[in-house]
Amino acid sequence: MKLPPNFGSITKLKGNRRRPYMVRITTGKVVNFDTQKAYNKRTVLGYYATKSEAIKALADYNANPYNLDRTKVTIREIWDQIKNKIDVSADRMKKYESNFEKYVAPIADQRIADVKTGTLQDLFDAIPYGYSTQSITRAVLNHIYTYALQNDIVSQNYVEYCKLEQAETQIKRDLYTADEIAAIWKESDRPEYAFTLILLYEGTRIKELREMSKKAVNLAENTLEIVEGKNIQSRRVIPIHGRVKPLIETAMKSKGDRLFDFSKTHYDYFVKQCLGHKPYDTRHTFASKANEVGLQRLIIQRIMGHKPESVLEQSYIHLTIEELSDALNRIEF
Repeated sequence: MKLPPNFGSITKLKGNRRRPYMVRITTGKVVNFDTQKAYNKRTVLGYYATKSEAIKALADYNANPYNLDRTKVTIREIWDQIKNKIDVSADRMKKYESNFEKYVAPIADQRIADVKTGTLQDLFDAIPYGYSTQSITRAVLNHIYTYALQNDIVSQNYVEYCKLEQAETQIKRDLYTADEIAAIWKESDRPEYAFTLILLYEGTRIKELREMSKKAVNLAENTLEIVEGKNIQSRRVIPIHGRVKPLIETAMKSKGDRLFDFSKTHYDYFVKQCLGHKPYDTRHTFASKANEVGLQRLIIQRIMGHKPESVLEQSYIHLTIEELSDALNRIEF
């Protein structure tokens, strides 16, 4: 592939390297006074595992050039480069940007090469709102330091060595009992009760089902598609459980583009007042029942939209929708 003039160059280095593709940029001229000739001054942009990654990095740089002197790159400069490329939901990105401005700002204009564990730990300790806010700030800094590490700007991801406040006491969850679920079935002609049953049998997040459009429902294939989520695992296709398919078919006949047309506030109030539960007790009930009937952990993770722990599970084990459907339909309350 021939690159445009003055665009930069890509060279594949010899040997067994994890990132063999070297990308260089022309950053000026150097004059050899002995020969009276000028030569292009070339600076390494970075090293990449694949040629496509190298081309993308080169294109990104040419679209928005940034400081190539790695000893002077600031935390803010890296954040400005990467924030639009992070694969998270719009809501999550708003939290990232807010936390950056509120809590990372004190060190944002420092050279990242100078900011080590001690400075980062002081930053976390100064955050006033405990573990939840600290963990979001850590996620932001982890994205920044991971990029810096991959591009040889720092030698270590110092965020990994920082300690956060102990996580808040886990909320006690009351699982739905068989009698409670039987009572809900008796009211299943009402949308809120049908919605709750679908959550119990499908294991989705409340927001995923509440915002699900009718276009995401494929009754012929018996599938639901979750098209938005905080990460790639959240965006998935899952089977429809046989028990709740009639409820979904009924919801498809309702007015509007969505399966269900009520707000978060309305449903949360209904769950607390009419069912005596917390909203996410449905998801905990599903996971507990799936484990009880012996579903494989990876199958539960795929259905619920959780990220598997190992690279093997993330990338190399493939499950068909038929396999997921067979597993899902083993769940009975």
